[in-house]
Amino acid sequence: MIPAVRITSTACPRSRVRATRGIGWAGVLVGGLGSACVGDDGPAAQDTTGVATGDAGTAEATAGTAEATAGTADTVDTAADTGTGEPPPAWGPSLDVDQAVGAFFSVWGPEPSLVYAVAGQPTGGGLSEGALYRFDGARWSPQPLPAGIPALNWVFGVGSRRVLVGDFGVILVRDGDEGEWTQHGCGTILPLWGVWGAAADDVWAVGGDGFHRDPVACHFDGITWTLVELPEPSMESHALYKIWGTAADDVWAVGDEGLLMHYGGELEGWTELPSGTEFDLISVWGTGPDEVLAVGGRTTGVLSRFDGAQWTAVEVPALAGLNGVWMAPDGTATVVGPQGGAGVVATGAMTVELEDSGTPLALHGVFGFPAVARWAVGGSLDMAPPHVGVILHRAP
Repeated sequence: MIPAVRITSTACPRSRVRATRGIGWAGVLVGGLGSACVGDDGPAAQDTTGVATGDAGTAEATAGTAEATAGTADTVDTAADTGTGEPPPAWGPSLDVDQAVGAFFSVWGPEPSLVYAVAGQPTGGGLSEGALYRFDGARWSPQPLPAGIPALNWVFGVGSRRVLVGDFGVILVRDGDEGEWTQHGCGTILPLWGVWGAAADDVWAVGGDGFHRDPVACHFDGITWTLVELPEPSMESHALYKIWGTAADDVWAVGDEGLLMHYGGELEGWTELPSGTEFDLISVWGTGPDEVLAVGGRTTGVLSRFDGAQWTAVEVPALAGLNGVWMAPDGTATVVGPQGGAGVVATGAMTVELEDSGTPLALHGVFGFPAVARWAVGGSLDMAPPHVGVILHRAP
């Protein structure tokens, strides 16, 4: 594991928080969607092997060890964490990567033995480089991408279709889990932060720069991606960060300044609804039309829940913001955030039962398989780049 790094929880000026990720990482002062101010010291460099062990205190990071093999990290046998072939009983390290890869932003998979995680690293001059890793049930391994792909922010699949989105409006699509990715665009150079689809020919991606321009949404009909006009936000909102839905005519997107938008099908289109908060909403997930949970907040965690009639929001002071949420079919949600924040929200609840993630690093995305496993991903996103990344595992 990466050694403990002191992270301050003092609230930052919004201008510094907003500088976390702009277009192509331009003007980055701190990484990712975290909430902590940047200190004078960056994260300690890691050994380029990135191997994690079952004892979080035994895998030390070694500064200055980036070698010619940089750009990949050795795969890790997750089952070996306990020495019994069984997965660890709590959150534990599954993969650490060094500055050659960067931080992870999203994790998703169609089954426990096939899981994807996407990552990125700013490379200077407003540019970034993306990475993709895949878990085969025992080990993580880096996957090939087309040349020049920038940081990747989200991964999702529907049916056999896989979709990755990232900086500069990049979209990668592949049918199946082998072969080459096809690169697409939808008429924007703004970062795309989230993607979700009701079907292989009905996929949405959302994004924005978080600074000046209006939020963006792109739609895929199975052949072409199209930039879709959104209603002008009622507040100073400049990005939609994540998207999730129950059906083709029931899609939710959340974003900057508590922006909440709903898509009700072709006739209704996109409409803005009150989210119950003015804090940034970073992610959203649910189980059905009357069970949806959005999370966010930059210095204090925020939950906003939809019960089928209205959205109700509360603050969670015990957490320094929330970045990611995944909800199991029974309505139990796992949430993650800055400074290794992690917890569980019971069905219909508005409180978080905290869990020890075992890392001080910011967690950005989470996904799981009921009664089998949960994955959380992130890295040194609350600090100045270059970033290191981490993937955590918990069973179940």
